[in-house]
Amino acid sequence: MSDMGREHCSALVPYAKPTILREFSTDHRTVTIGERTFRLRQNWQQNGVAGVIWDSGIVLARYISEHPELVANRTVLELGAGLGLPSILSSYHNAKIIHATDRISAISLLEENIRRNANNDCDIEIFAFDWNVDKLPQKYQIILGADLIYGGITFESLIKLFRDASDSNTVIYLCSKIRYQRDQDFYDQLLREHFDVREIFYETEFAVNIFEIKKLTSYCNKIICNAFSFTEFLFEYRKKFILSMCWNRTQMPN
Repeated sequence: MSDMGREHCSALVPYAKPTILREFSTDHRTVTIGERTFRLRQNWQQNGVAGVIWDSGIVLARYISEHPELVANRTVLELGAGLGLPSILSSYHNAKIIHATDRISAISLLEENIRRNANNDCDIEIFAFDWNVDKLPQKYQIILGADLIYGGITFESLIKLFRDASDSNTVIYLCSKIRYQRDQDFYDQLLREHFDVREIFYETEFAVNIFEIKKLTSYCNKIICNAFSFTEFLFEYRKKFILSMCWNRTQMPN
């Protein structure tokens, strides 16, 4: 066989669909968390990113299962719920009320998965919610979100939503991969918007982070503002002092 023939033969390799595409193309995914196994229906073709289970959703659901006190006897809001796995786990850990939300095109699949898998004794309400238009019915003690930052999502609308849906007692748990600089930029902007942001967990298997976010109280905001003001004062004082020293040196006799 000629060298050219060998080259052509070596290029003929069987195509294997990437694992992530295989998982998205299946109609169902089975996920086991703790002692419970959930069968979730998927629909990538119709619902896109909202129609499949992502690593971040699994990691956040596992975290809730391992720390049930986070949602026990609390009002819970899940944003961009998709298939609703974090809400489903919360229903088994004594959440007081759960509001699972997503865009209107995702609601039918979300309802089906919650109806099949959640604890029927838990008070769960599912409704469509547009971050840019709709108003939430109440403030919540716990807000959950998995992979909320992607594509054309704007930081401002989501941060405004956090501000409107929370008070000083609310804890927000966001689970995401830091894939790009814009992902890190979102958390940096939350800090600038007077939220306390802390990474509380890193899942090595999926390379997923969980962040705990709290709205700072007016007292804390005042302290921060005073700290910035004092820092600016020191900077201005130092600058004037240096300029004064330079001017005095120019006035000294040779």
